[in-house]
Amino acid sequence: MSSVSSQQADSASPPAATDGGGSRIRQRQRQRLIDACISALHIYGPSRTTVEKVVALADLSPGIVRFYFDSKAAMLVASLEYLATEFGERVLVPVARLRETPVAALRRLVELYLDADIASPRKVSVWYAFWGEATARQEYQDICGQKDEEFAALVRKLIERLIAARGATHLDADAVALGLIGVLEVLWQSFAFVSEADIDRPAAIARSLAYLRSVFPGEFALEPAAARAHDAAEAQLPLAARGGRLPAWAYADGSLLAAEREQLLRAGWQLVGHEAELRAAGDFLTADLAGERALMLRDERAKLHALRNTCRRSPHALVTARKGHLKSVIHCAAHGLTYTLDGRLTAGTTPGDLAKLDMMRAGRLILVRAGGGPGGNAPRAPWDRVAGLVLRAVADLEVAADWKVLVEQWLESPQPQQEFLPPNQLLLPLASEALVLQALPAAPGRSRLRRFEFGAARPRGGRGARRRGGRGARAAGKRRLDAWLAAQVELAESTQSGLAGGAEESGGAAPVPPALAKFRASIAALVHALPRGEAS
Repeated sequence: MSSVSSQQADSASPPAATDGGGSRIRQRQRQRLIDACISALHIYGPSRTTVEKVVALADLSPGIVRFYFDSKAAMLVASLEYLATEFGERVLVPVARLRETPVAALRRLVELYLDADIASPRKVSVWYAFWGEATARQEYQDICGQKDEEFAALVRKLIERLIAARGATHLDADAVALGLIGVLEVLWQSFAFVSEADIDRPAAIARSLAYLRSVFPGEFALEPAAARAHDAAEAQLPLAARGGRLPAWAYADGSLLAAEREQLLRAGWQLVGHEAELRAAGDFLTADLAGERALMLRDERAKLHALRNTCRRSPHALVTARKGHLKSVIHCAAHGLTYTLDGRLTAGTTPGDLAKLDMMRAGRLILVRAGGGPGGNAPRAPWDRVAGLVLRAVADLEVAADWKVLVEQWLESPQPQQEFLPPNQLLLPLASEALVLQALPAAPGRSRLRRFEFGAARPRGGRGARRRGGRGARAAGKRRLDAWLAAQVELAESTQSGLAGGAEESGGAAPVPPALAKFRASIAALVHALPRGEAS
């Protein structure tokens, strides 16, 4: 890291906290700004990213940026340094530990370099955005260049060791290493312009290993998944299948999260809003379907549509606000694209119209799913308990814990009359009101808790005292709800911290509720199917 970037990083750090709780809050706020900055860079690029756009994505006040960063430039550098540090810790360090066994190290290098968290479309596009600005910004060139140099040096050293071990003196280590880096770079480039759902990571890993296998015949064979499974994970899978706790790494693993999104969450119906939010032509809602962006809107004929909220030229969101109004079209100013309100392309050159997503209604509730799956429509009975209510508020809570930790808490200590809606939603009837919670994965070991608050329609007229009494009861109920949710978040984050610190328990002989056992078994099945059952 350059001295310039180091000084900026130091100036961006918040004052030292005198209490652990305050320090954690500041760390979470700073990380929240960095995550939002990376998202803004993904959507707008470095030159068009502004403090206003970052704080809008982070849902924080503009003034708080000054507390952590001296300027927009310092925030951008901090975001790039975060990505570089993550790459070093998640790729370079684990691979370097295997340097004495170059075949295993190179195989692991390929898997980690193409990992769903490290090589997500969002992060890859940001890396290329910074490289594009590197000629004008020495800080960017220093950080990106150092990352590339360390990676190239590690690849070359591993190739040299393998050539020496096999006595293949006819091979040139520089040329072989450059070839592997080129294969991986081409695959990264292909990831930058598609959605996660369109990436075949096992195929990308197989192509990279095929290159190595062509240079070193007899090595880098495609082994059965069971033969490569991690011993500790395999030992705990039968316990998880019976309802015991999953291995600790499963709550912070990028490969497992990618499998959860693709095979579990994409097929699940997710609540996105209420028809009352889409009254007129051009009204829209957006939602995060655990990795897939959705855009629901009403067209000129009053018909509702559910579309993929992603530009067809590059994977940025076309609409970023949760709800609002479009005058007559969906427009991508970055690429000069125009779509009608039903997703048809009318101006610009792209692969075609906006992709449609599955949508269904339960009463006046709107549910969407990112990918079709078995089971057809969502079960209506649970949603019927909410269908007669009106949507009062929607809010998000950032949680420094894996989404599975939240779900396990719901299932381990169920509330009266609660209804779990697999794989990640909870319905809580509350007298004449109701609450729907969604546990949405944000990253390995981190999630977003979205809450939908429903209530009875407010009567027109009536005595003022009665109305004031009703408002008072609602306010008291909301305070109890806020306290319960705060306790849930605190418990989840404490559990995640304990798992990261190796404080997991085997589960003992305590009985496990059937719903919790079923949920853990569904995750255990995904763990068992991973190409490598170990934490990345």
